[in-house]
Formats: sequence, C-alpha cells, structure tokens
Amino acid sequence: MHTTLALWGLMLAVSDGNAAERISYPDLVARLVRMERLAEPVVDGEKTGASTSHDRGSQFDAATGTYRNWSANNDGSGSIRSEGDSQVMVDLAGPGVLWRIWSALPEAGHIQIFLDGQATPVIDKPFRDYFGDAEQEFPGLALTLSRGRNAFIPIPFAKSCKVVMNKGWGAYFHCTHTQFAPGSEVASFPGFTPDVVASLKQASAAWSQWGGSPYGPANMQQKKDTLTIAPGTTREVRVSGAGAVRRLKVKPLKLPTDKIAQEDTLRELTLSVYWDGEDRPSVWAPLGDFFGTSPGLNEFQTRPTGCVAGGFYAHWYMPFSRGMRLVVGNDGPVPREIAIELETVPLEQSTAAKLLRFCAAWHGDDFTGLAAERFVRKRGDRWPDWPLLVVKGRGRFVGMTQHVWKFGGWWGEGDEKFFVDGEAFPSTIGTGSEDYIGYAWAAEAPFVTFDSASAALTRIRPDAEEDTSVCRFHLCDDVPFTTGFQGFMEVMPNGDCRPALYDTCVYWYRERGAENPYPAVPLAARRHQRPTREMKDVLPVTFVRPPGRPGVVEGESLTVKRITSGRHWVQEMSQYPDGTWSNEEQFIWTDATLGGELDVEFKTTTGGQQRLVAVFSKAVDYGVFELSVDGQRIERLFDCYDSKVSNTGELPLGTFDLAPGKHTLRIKVVGQNPKGKSLHTGCHIFGLDYLRTEPAKP
Repeated sequence: MHTTLALWGLMLAVSDGNAAERISYPDLVARLVRMERLAEPVVDGEKTGASTSHDRGSQFDAATGTYRNWSANNDGSGSIRSEGDSQVMVDLAGPGVLWRIWSALPEAGHIQIFLDGQATPVIDKPFRDYFGDAEQEFPGLALTLSRGRNAFIPIPFAKSCKVVMNKGWGAYFHCTHTQFAPGSEVASFPGFTPDVVASLKQASAAWSQWGGSPYGPANMQQKKDTLTIAPGTTREVRVSGAGAVRRLKVKPLKLPTDKIAQEDTLRELTLSVYWDGEDRPSVWAPLGDFFGTSPGLNEFQTRPTGCVAGGFYAHWYMPFSRGMRLVVGNDGPVPREIAIELETVPLEQSTAAKLLRFCAAWHGDDFTGLAAERFVRKRGDRWPDWPLLVVKGRGRFVGMTQHVWKFGGWWGEGDEKFFVDGEAFPSTIGTGSEDYIGYAWAAEAPFVTFDSASAALTRIRPDAEEDTSVCRFHLCDDVPFTTGFQGFMEVMPNGDCRPALYDTCVYWYRERGAENPYPAVPLAARRHQRPTREMKDVLPVTFVRPPGRPGVVEGESLTVKRITSGRHWVQEMSQYPDGTWSNEEQFIWTDATLGGELDVEFKTTTGGQQRLVAVFSKAVDYGVFELSVDGQRIERLFDCYDSKVSNTGELPLGTFDLAPGKHTLRIKVVGQNPKGKSLHTGCHIFGLDYLRTEPAKP
C-alpha cells in the first residue's frame, strides 16, 4: 500500500494557489488518501459546500439584512426544487466533483446523476442500492455508521452536475461537493470502468486501515522522549530546520485508575505547538481533547487521530520552515510523565515556506443559548447558532471533535452551518448534528460507539442522551477559504430549553502570517463540568414544583458528606415516560467503581421509631447497592437494573430509631445485574428520587 501512496504523493505538485488545474480521476482518488494535500495552498476560486435536504424555511432577507425562521427544522425532504414527482437535490455549474453522499433513510426511489447536461444519467439506481453496492465493492469508502449511510465515491464533472431524487427515494440527504476554479480541466465521471474501480479499490484499502499510518517510510526521522512535568511547569521538544511533522504519538504514563481522575488529568495537561519561531501557539488544547478523546480515555481510531491502549496518535501533516516547538504543560497538582514520539520528514525550505500551517484550538461554553446570543448580538436573529470556528485570512477547515453534555433530551437536531468568505447565507447548512458526523437518529440501539476513516462516535450513554462525544474530519471535502471562515453548530432544544455544555477542538490550516486567534483556556474553565440546577433555572421556562409533603426529603436537596469515587449531580427526568419522579428530578451518582461509597445527609423533624421508605431509579446501567442508615446496615440489597429508564415506586428500607436532626444514608456499590449494559460509566449508576419518613406503627 505504501508504494501506491508514495506514487500518489508525486502526482499533485505544490502550486502557488492561483493557477487553474488539470484534474484527472486518479488525482481525485489521491485526494481521498493524501494527508499532505491538506497543507497545500488554497487555489483561488475553489469552493466546497453541501447540498442537503434542509428546511428551506430558513432564509436570509438581503433587503433588510436579517435572517428569518433560522431554526426551521423540517429537514427530511427539503430540496432545491421539484420536477414532477422528483426532487432536485444538487444543481451545480462549472467543473467540480461530488465527494460524499449520505442519507438516514434511503429507499427504493432512484437516484439519478446527470453530468454536463447529458440527457442520460451516469448513475440511475435505487437510492438504497447506491449505498449497498458501494459498501460491497468499496467497504472502506462506503459504510453504514449506526443507520447513517455514507459513500465517499468521487463523481467529477466538467461542466455541470444535477442530482435528481425520484419519488420514494426516502428521507434526509447530504451531498458534499467541490467546485474547482474556473478554467480547470476536469475529466467527467465515466462510470465504474475497470480503471475507476481499480483506483477506488486502492483508496478503499487505505481507508479500511484507518488507524494505520497514511505515510510511507521514506526519509522518516524520529524523536522519542519521556517528559516528567512538575505541577505548574512545561517541558518541550524542538525540531530545527524545514520539514513536516506527520505522526505524533503521546502516552501519559501512570495515569490514575479512577476514570474521573483520568478525565481531570487529561484536562490539566495541555499541548501547544509553535511553528517557525512564532510567539503564540498555532495549536493549543487540553491533551486528550487535541487527540479527540474527551472526556477521559475513549478508545477509537480515525485516519487523522485516535486513542489506542491508553495512548494517542495524530497523523495530521504539519509543515514548518524555520523549526518547530512542541510544549506539554501541567496545570495539575502532581507531577506527570508523558512519553512522546515525533515523526518528521525533511523538506526544502522553499517548499515548506509555501505550505499552510496546521492549527487547532479548544474552547467550551455553556449552551443555554446565552453564548450564541452574545456572539450574534449584532445580528440577533441568528440564534441558535453556536460558534465552532471563526477565523480570518486564507486556509482550510478540516474538522472538529465535540463533547456534548445535554441535561436530558436529545441534542442532535442542530444543523452545521459554514459561512465562507463573508457569504450571507451558508454554503453548507445541514439536517442535524449526528447527520453531519455520518450517523442518524441518535445512533442505533444498544447505542454503541463506532469509528471510521473520517468520523467517529467515541462516547455515548446507553440511552443516547447526556454524555456524547463525536468527531468529523474533512479529508477530501475540506472547506477552503480566502478571506475568512465562520463555522457554527446549531443547538435545537426541541422546546424543552434544557441547558447543555458543549466543548470542541477545531482543526484548520492557515497561511503563514495568520494567527490562531483562540487563547489558552484557564484550568477552571476546562474541567469536565455538568449542568447544575441553577443553569436550568435561568432559562425562560417555568418548572412547576409541587408543594412539599410531610416527611419527604427530595433527592436533589440531599447534602453529600462523603464520596469515594465518581460524581454526583441533579438530573432532570421529565423526558422518561416509564416513571414519574417527584419534581421531575433525581439525585444521580455516576462513574462509581465497585466498592465505592457515598454518604448523603437527610433531616427528620420528629423523633422515635421511624419507618423509612425510598424511591430509586432503574436503568440498564444502574447497579446493585448495599444501604445503611447511621451505620446500621439494611439486610437486603437493592438491584436497580431495568431494561428501560423507570423507578421502583416506594420501597420500605426498614424501621429506625431516629432522633430529630441530621442522619446519614450510606450507599455502597456491591455489584451489577448480569444483564447490565454500559460503555463508559460502568453498570454502577445510582439514582434517588426521594426519601420519606413516617412514625412507625406499633
């Protein structure tokens, strides 16, 4: 495979960014595979966008400069126009290429692709067969990601392209495409000829090995080191001269075994990279976030980056002409050891000077909508857009990782929106956050993670809500820009207005001279946070709280006195139909280890023999617990497993002699149900709706 890729690496010379191109089919297939190409100068006049089935109700009124119905969300069957019973999904003029076609629900209606004004389509088949045939023939380039159908089959055109979806085609459609500079000579797609199939099979083989190095061994140089980093200090690795980093491997040594402590450690450690003696880093991110694993260690592999066996890799091609400096910082309270392996190749200085510089930036914010409103205050009608990346100058947007903590409810309805070079209406507007990644409808039960060459779902709860981490990389369909780029991810609260926390690491290439405008983020602002009741209460929603009942102690009002592992917070429960929770909230304890203990304090106003009852929550990832009250162990164990999210109703805990005042309920993790299922938090979650005391009857 490396010999083929090395030949491809010679096919596209570094241009000055101004000349029109001659583009053959092997050139386009090489663009799928060559990570080096992302660092090549932007070609004037080249544009990448997406044609999708988004709701056309979202509009920009040029006369008034305002956006109307900007959160329109009926995205299943929007189209450019109708032609009889068919819908036109793509209608492009000039030389270009279709890169990726995606659908959530392809059915028997035909997809027809017409090139260069021809009356006969070059592709005409049932839409679901388009994906099925591609998956069978080119499994690395075409694959199903948890119900989302994806096909990265380049379909070039010399003069025009029109994609027509016939009646019964299904629902939800994306097609990413690049329009090349005017005057570019492009050989139109000839169909699946033997030469085309052979080229695609080579690319498919490369994409099928998405965790392996995309580079050959020639001229490789390596630096290996183990850095011990004291609290509040940094250590660095330097490379002089002209060259390119093409493989970076980092492994934190002696990480804490507790998952919560791991999450904190990987946010305390930071990675900065400086090119060509610059004063501000082009790359800055918490260590785990740069490699796409957040929060904590979530194993996955993509072509550009991944996490395997507790270590990280990055395959981004990162040129420099006057040296580079990689700095690892430790903002935590204890020393840390980091093993680093840096793989570089030498370049001629004149060549390196022409290439783009790699950038990455991490930032996060609460997603109550206030952040988005602050950003678009001058155009206050663009809520609910939340900024992923906003930069000026020339470069390419090449992807992002995103961690989402949603306080109940589904987060994925938000559309990606990319405004390129100051355009008023985005040239990319999607149909949902998960569609942009490549899957569909909150992932497929039992809600397992997945990875691929260009996208991954690296963390998800079994109910597909709350903690979710995703990534999407533009390996062939990068978005070039010449004056600036504004990328947003829309938040769609589905009317529930529950807050969420978002954080993202974004990746792009820039011309020399431009800066990474994003500052380093203080430790307190980058720790893995959960939404609080106070965040929820600032939203314009009235949560009805019934009056208190005698003897009832709500779980959300309990005081935590001691915890040996995991985290606790208040969870909003109104979205679960198979149970009723007092105040529609519960106290929840997650990420606990076997044997972990939690002490909570409750109060009683009457004394003497008291009967104590409780309502616990149940789900597939809830554990088995031992309880004690003021040190008196309750003989029975409490198994909180259920195949759905529900609750127990009132369960008697026993009769206790309780004086008026404060008392302690201790919860200890002693096991899990054999049917329990969990990917990240372990089957040890504990949920408490309320406790209730009443005088015991004689």
